[in-house]
Amino acid sequence: MTSQVRLLGHPVHHSLSPAMHNAAFRAIGMDAVYATQDVPPATLGTAVEALRADDCLGANVTVPHKQAVLALLDDLTDESLTVGAVNTIIRGSDGRLTGSNTDARGLEHWLRSAAGARGLDGQAALVLGGGGAARAAVMALGRCGAGSVLVLNRTPARALAIVADLQPRLPGVALDWGKLDAAGRPAARPVGIVVNATSLGLSGEAPPLHASWLGPDAWAIDLVYNPPETPFLAAARAVGARADHGLGMLVHQAALAFALWTGREAPLAVFEDAAQRAVKTEVGAA
Repeated sequence: MTSQVRLLGHPVHHSLSPAMHNAAFRAIGMDAVYATQDVPPATLGTAVEALRADDCLGANVTVPHKQAVLALLDDLTDESLTVGAVNTIIRGSDGRLTGSNTDARGLEHWLRSAAGARGLDGQAALVLGGGGAARAAVMALGRCGAGSVLVLNRTPARALAIVADLQPRLPGVALDWGKLDAAGRPAARPVGIVVNATSLGLSGEAPPLHASWLGPDAWAIDLVYNPPETPFLAAARAVGARADHGLGMLVHQAALAFALWTGREAPLAVFEDAAQRAVKTEVGAA
C-alpha cells in the first residue's frame, strides 16, 4: 500500500514541497507519495479528518491554515505551542493526529550551517513582520545566539504579542518591538542580521529599510524563496550586505518533517538538489 502525505493550503499549486519529498522517498526506496491539496478554509476540518486514514503518514500545513489547524488536532508538541502554529501533522499508528512545527528549527539549522565559524553570537537582529514566519525567525535567531532581536510590524500589537510570548522562552535574548515604519528611518545603531518575514517579495514589493540599519558585514535574509531575487535582497546587496533568500529554510524544515513521518534520517542533499531544480524550473517558466 502506497503511503500518502498531503500539503494542506490555499493556494498550494506553486509549492516546491512535492518535488523535494517525492525525490527523497525515491532516494530511500520508500513506497510513498507527497501531493498538494488545495483546501479552502471552510473545508479544513474535513481535510484534517481524512488524514486519519490507514495509508496516511501525515501532512504539511501552509497558509492560511497554520493557526486554525491547532484546534483540530489530538495533540500538540511543545514546539508548535511555542511558535503558535502547526506546519507538520504526524499520524500515529492509532490514528491520532499530532501537530508540530519545523519552521523555527529548520531556519535555525540553516542559519547555523550558513553563518560559518563566526555564528550569530551576541549580534543584534531585526525581524520585519508579525506573522508565523516572524515568530519562527525570532525563535531561530535567539536559539542561534543573537544578543537582541527587534520585531517591527505594520500592526505593532502583533509585534508586541510575539515579544510577550517568546521572551520567556528566550531569557538570554533582549526582545523589543515597534512599528514597521521605524525601519524606514535612520537606525539608532546598525544590526548584524535582518530577516524579512513579510510576504511582500512575492508581489515584487519590499518593506521599508533604511541603509543605516545594515552594519559592516551585515546579513540580509528574505524568507521568500521564489522569486529568488526580491527588491529587499537587491537593496541589501546594493549597500554591500550579504543577501540570501529562504530556500535554505524551506529545505531544512522539510527534512525535519520527513524524519517525523518516516522515522528515518532525511537525505538532505536530495532535498537541496530537488529544491534547486524546482525553483529554477519555476523561474524559467515565469
